[in-house]
Amino acid sequence: MARVRDSDNKRVFYANGCEINKKYMFPSNYLSTTKYNLLTFLPFSLFMQFRRVANIYFLITAILQSISYISPLHPFSAIAPLVFVLSVSMIREAIEDYLRYRSDKEVNSTITMIYKNGTFTQVRYQDIEVGHIVLVKKDQVFPCDLVMLSNSNENTIAYIETSTIDGEKNLKTRQALTPTSNVINPDSVIRMFSLLECDEPNQRIYQFVGTIDYMDKKYSLDKNNLLLAGALLRNTHWAIGVATYTGTQTKLRMNLMSRMSKQSKIERIVNKYIVYIISFQLLLCLACAILYGYWSKSSYTDNYYLGSPLYDAFLDGFLTYFTYFLLLNTMLPISLIISLELLKLAQGYFMQKDLNVYSTLKDRPCKVSSFSLNEELGMVEHIFTDKTGTLTCNKMQFKYCSVGDKVYGENTQTINTSYYAPTLPSHNHLDPNNLSKSISYKDPYKGQKPQNTTNSISKDKLDFDNKDIQNDFWSTSSVKLSFSIPNLTTQKDILEYFLKCMALCHECLIEEPSDPKINPSTNPNISSSPLFAYTTYIGQSPDEITLVDSAMRIGVKYAKFSAGIIDLEIAQGGDFYTNKYERICIFEFDSDRKRNSVVVREIATDRYFLFIKGADNIMTKLLAKSCDEYLEKVSRDLLGFSEKGLRTLILGFKVIDPEEFSVFKAHYDEASTSVDQREEKIKKVAEMVECNIVLLGCTAVEDSLQAEVPETIQDIRNAGIAIWMLTGDKLETAMNIGKTCSLLNESMIIEKCPSGDYDSTLNILKNSLLKIQAASESQESGLVIEGAALDLILNPPNSQDSIQEILEIFLKLSVLCKTVICCRVTPGQKKDVVKLIKLNRKCVTLAIGDGANDVSMILEAQVGIGLYGEEGMQAVQASDYAIGEFKYLWELLFIHGRFNYIRQSEMILYFIYKNLVFTLPQFYYAFYCTYSGQTVYDDWYITTYNMILTALPLLVKGLFEKDIKIPSRSQVLESGSEPMQRIRSKVPFVYVTGRQNMIFTRFAFVSWVVFGVFHSAIIFFIPLYAGKRSLINSQGHELDYTCFSITSFSCIILVVNLKLSITTRLWNIYHLISILLLSIFLYLGFILIYDMMALSLFGDSILVVLSNYYFYLCVFVAMSWVLVFDGAWFIFKRIIVPKSSEILMEESVRDDSAENRALNSSNN
Repeated sequence: MARVRDSDNKRVFYANGCEINKKYMFPSNYLSTTKYNLLTFLPFSLFMQFRRVANIYFLITAILQSISYISPLHPFSAIAPLVFVLSVSMIREAIEDYLRYRSDKEVNSTITMIYKNGTFTQVRYQDIEVGHIVLVKKDQVFPCDLVMLSNSNENTIAYIETSTIDGEKNLKTRQALTPTSNVINPDSVIRMFSLLECDEPNQRIYQFVGTIDYMDKKYSLDKNNLLLAGALLRNTHWAIGVATYTGTQTKLRMNLMSRMSKQSKIERIVNKYIVYIISFQLLLCLACAILYGYWSKSSYTDNYYLGSPLYDAFLDGFLTYFTYFLLLNTMLPISLIISLELLKLAQGYFMQKDLNVYSTLKDRPCKVSSFSLNEELGMVEHIFTDKTGTLTCNKMQFKYCSVGDKVYGENTQTINTSYYAPTLPSHNHLDPNNLSKSISYKDPYKGQKPQNTTNSISKDKLDFDNKDIQNDFWSTSSVKLSFSIPNLTTQKDILEYFLKCMALCHECLIEEPSDPKINPSTNPNISSSPLFAYTTYIGQSPDEITLVDSAMRIGVKYAKFSAGIIDLEIAQGGDFYTNKYERICIFEFDSDRKRNSVVVREIATDRYFLFIKGADNIMTKLLAKSCDEYLEKVSRDLLGFSEKGLRTLILGFKVIDPEEFSVFKAHYDEASTSVDQREEKIKKVAEMVECNIVLLGCTAVEDSLQAEVPETIQDIRNAGIAIWMLTGDKLETAMNIGKTCSLLNESMIIEKCPSGDYDSTLNILKNSLLKIQAASESQESGLVIEGAALDLILNPPNSQDSIQEILEIFLKLSVLCKTVICCRVTPGQKKDVVKLIKLNRKCVTLAIGDGANDVSMILEAQVGIGLYGEEGMQAVQASDYAIGEFKYLWELLFIHGRFNYIRQSEMILYFIYKNLVFTLPQFYYAFYCTYSGQTVYDDWYITTYNMILTALPLLVKGLFEKDIKIPSRSQVLESGSEPMQRIRSKVPFVYVTGRQNMIFTRFAFVSWVVFGVFHSAIIFFIPLYAGKRSLINSQGHELDYTCFSITSFSCIILVVNLKLSITTRLWNIYHLISILLLSIFLYLGFILIYDMMALSLFGDSILVVLSNYYFYLCVFVAMSWVLVFDGAWFIFKRIIVPKSSEILMEESVRDDSAENRALNSSNN
C-alpha cells in the first residue's frame, strides 16, 4: 500500500478506501445553502439588517422617539416605518431561506449508486464520501466532483453538459483514465485501492491537477479527467468515477459567490448630498436648542403657569436638541431607500422585457444582473470593446491559405501577395491527366440542411475555392518548390503536411448526426465514401473547427479518435487511404503562448512529428533558419490577408528524432505527473520541443461584422463617447476592422506604435503626440498600438528615469485621439488599460465582450456588458448586463440608460424637495411655540406622507418619465418615416445630458433646496396669517391650531403634486391616475376617515375646515404662488437656456403634427 504524504497544499486520499479517508475529516456530500435555522433566524437576520447604516440611523431615531420627555411625536410614527421595512426584508429572507432548504433537501435525497460490498448499490447524494466509486447513468447529474475511471464509449470519451455551471449548452468531453477504462464497468468486481493526489479544493472550474497510483505506476490527471458536480452526462450510457471533492468543496459550490459590488456615480453623489442634508438638519436642531436654552434662562420664570423648571437652561437646551432631531428627521426619510430599490427593480424588469433589445438571431433578451447600475448606463464616457464575437460574428469562413509557391482561395487577384509573381510556376506545369480526378469532386453537403450544433462549422456557406488546391494535392505529379525546405521538395509535399497540420493540431471532437436524413449510413442519397461522409466537428474555438472542416473538404479528414489513436482519411490519386497517428501529447493554446501544438507518432513509419500553429508574431521566433527565404514570401501574404481584415495563423511542423523524443518524453512525463505548478512545468517542456520549426504556410479566415455595427459605433461617437477596441489580432487586421466598423476613417491621422524597446516606443509616442496636437483642431486622429508597446507603458522597466513621462504622453494621446486600437493584447492588458483610463481620467467606463478573455476587463469597468457569443457564457456570467448583439448597445445606452439617469436623478432631487417642504414647517413653528418641540402636524399625517400619500406619483414618474419620444428600431424600418429616422439619428447627440451629468449637479441640488425652502414658507405662512383674527364660520368659531394644521398639510399635498406635474415632460394615463387618484383623492379620503376615528388629534375638525372659504383661499393662493414662480422659472430655462433634448422634443412634436396634417389632407 502506498504511503500517504503529508502536504499543506495537496489533497491525498484513497480510491475505494473510505474507512482510511475518514481520518482526514473530508466534508460529507450533504448540501446546505441556507443562511439560518429556526434558532438563528431572528438574531442573525436582525444583525444582517443593521449592517446597513441607514437602518441604524432610523433605529436611533425610533429609540429617541420612544423617550416621552424629548419626543413630541408618538413612537409609532417612527417605529412603524422601521418595523415595516425590517419585516419586509426579514420575511423575504425567511421565504428565500425556506426555499433554499427545500431545494437542498430535494438534492440531498436524490438517488445515485456507489460501489459497496462487491456491487453498485443505491444511496442518497448526502451519503457519498471522498473515495467512493460512483456510477452515473445517461442524463443524470454528477453528485460530486469525480475523477473518471471508465465510461461506456469505446473511445473512453464521455460527453457532459455544463450549462448549470458556466451556462454553456454545447457538450464538452472528458477522458477516462486509460489503464482503468477497459477494466472497470458496472458489472465488474472492482479490486482497486489507489492513492490519489490532487489540488486542494478551489474555484478554478477549468483547472485540475493530480496523479493516481494504479498497478504500481503513476498516471497524471488533469481537467479532462474531472467530472464536475452539477454537470449532466450526455450521449454516454454510463460513467464511473471516484469521488474527489464533495459537498461545499465541489467546484460548483465554491463558485457560488456573490457578484463584485459596484457603486454607481449617482449613488456616490447621493451619499454626499445626504451628508449635506443631515448637516443642515443638525444645524437647525442646534439653532432650536440654543434658542430654547436662551429662552429658558431669560423668560421661563415670567410664564408662571409653566411652574418651576425641572432642569437648568443648558440641560433644557440639550434635550431640546434631540426633540427637534426627531421632529426634523423626515428630511431623510426611510422611504427614500425603499423607493429607489423599487424603482431600480422595476426599471430592470422593463429592460429585460423590452422587445426592442431582444435578439432574434441569438433568441436572447436583455439580462440584468446588477440593478443598481441602471442609471450608470446613461453616464458612460468611455467604452472598451473586444473585436472577435463582439463586433464580429465569430463564425469563421476559410478564405485563403498560402502554401509553398501559391495562394489558394477565391479571388486571389484581390490579395496583395506574392502569388502572381512572374517567377512562380503556373498551373500549366501540372499533369492534365491527373486533373480530371480532382475536378470531378462533388460537394456531398450541397442542398443539405446543416445540423444545428453550437460551435460547429456551417455547411451552407463555403467561400473557399477547393479546386486549385485539390488539383495540386490529388495530382500524382507536382512541380518543385522555388525555395528549399528540409524534407519537402514539391508543392504536393508541402501541401500534404500543411493539411495534416490542419487535421491533427486541434482539440475538436467529432459529433455524430442525430438526424438520420443526413447520416450516410441510413441515407443512400448521400455519398458513402469515407472521405465525404457527413461529419460535424465541435469545439471551443470556431477557428479550429473551420480549419479542421476545411482540411476535410480539401482531402484530409480527421475521421476518428479512439484510445489515443487518430485516424486520418486521405484522398490520393482518386482513391482514399487511412493514416493512423498516436497522439503522444497536446499543448493547449492560451493567451500567453498564442499557439498550440501536438506531438504524434506516425504508426506506419514509427516517426515522431510535432505539428504546430499560432500567431505570426510568436511563430516567426520558433522557425528554423533554413525557412528564412520562404518566410519572406509568407510574410508578404500575411500582410495582404491582414489588410483585408482576415484572421491569420502560421502553420509548421518538425520531425523529432528518437533521441530528442526520448529526452522530451522523460521531461514531459515528469511534468505531467507533478501536482505542484504542473501547467508551468508543461509549458517549459513545450518550449523545449517547439523550436527549429519547418514553416508550412499560413491560413486566412474571415470573421464578418455583425449587423449594424458601423452605424452603432458612429452613433456612439456622435454621443461624445470615446470607444477603444482591444483585440488579440495583429496590427494590420485590427486597422482594417477598425476602418470597416467606423472606428477609423480615411480622413483621420492614424498613428501606429508597433512593438519595440522602451526608447523607441517613447520616441514614437512623442512624435505622435506632436503630430496630433498640431492637427487636433482641423483633423481627427486615431492611435493603433501593439501589446508589447502597451506593456512598456503599463509596466515600464524599473531602470528607466522617464517612467512617468511615457504614461503621461499616452494619457494625453488617449484624450486627443477619437479612437485607440490596442492589438496583440492579453486579457490582463485589457484589464490594465480599463483601470488606467478609469483611474486617471475619472470617467465612467463600460467594457463589452463575449469571451472568457474579456471577463477581467468586464469586471474592472464600472459597467460590464456581456454578449451571448460562440465562446461560452463566462462573459455573460461576469457582466452587469447581457445582450444578444452589439447593435443593442444603442438601446441600452441611449434609451434605457439615458432615461434611467434622468428618472433617478430627478426622483432623488424631488424627494429632497418634497421632504423639505414637509419638514421645514416644523422648524418655522418653533418660533411660535417658544421652541418647545411641539409638532405642527398629526403623527399619522407624518407617518403616511412619504410611505403612502406621495409615494406612488413619484414612483410612476420614475418609471415612465421621458423627455423625448424615441421611435423604436422596428417602427423606423416598418414605416420608413423620414421624421422618425431624423429623430432617432439625433438621439445620440442628446446623450450629453447624462454623460456630463447635467441634471444631478450641485446647482440643481441647491436649486431644489431653495424651492423646497420657498415652498415650505408659502404653505406655512399663508395659512398662518390668512386666518389671524378672522371668523371661520357663522357660529363665531375662531381659527385654531387644528384648522391651520389641516390646511397647511393639505397645501403640502397639493403643492408637491403641482411641482411634480410642472416637471413632468411626457404625460400618460399612469401619471394622471397616480396624482389624482393615488395621492390627492387618497389624501382626502384618508383625512375624512381618520377624522371619524377617536385616535385623531383633530377630531371633528375636518368637515369644519372643508366647509369654509379659508381652506380654499389658502390652497388657491399657495398654488398660485407656486405656479407663478415655478412656471416663470420653467419658461425662463426653456427660452434662455434650453437643453438639446428639449429642442429635439419640440422637433418631434412638430414632425408628428406635420405627419398628421398630411395624413388628414390625403384622406380628405
